Amino acid sequence: MKVPENYSYPLRSEWTTSEIVTVMNFYQAVEQSYTSKILRSEFLEKYRAFLKVVPMKMTQKQLDRDFMHNTQMSIYQAVKRAQTTKQKYVYLNEKSN
Repeated sequence: MKVPENYSYPLRSEWTTSEIVTVMNFYQAVEQSYTSKILRSEFLEKYRAFLKVVPMKMTQKQLDRDFMHNTQMSIYQAVKRAQTTKQKYVYLNEKSN
C-alpha cells in the first residue's frame, strides 16, 4: 500500500487542545496499523479515548471518510481488525485487506 507523503488529519474546531491530542494519538495508531504494526491493546485503548471525544457515529463516519480521503487508510477497517483479531498486534497489510 502506498501511503501519501504529505497529508493532514481531519480535526474539528470545537475540540479542545486535549481532545485534539487524543484524536491525533488515535489517528497515529491507525496509521501505525497500516505502516508497521501496533499492539492490539494499545490500539484499542486509543480507540476508547477517541470515542470519548467523538461519541456520535455520524461524526465518526465523517472523520473516517475525511481520513480515508487524505491518507488512503480506513479507520473503520483498522478498528474492525483490532476488534476481531486474536493476534497480539494489529497490522493491515496488502495481503490481509
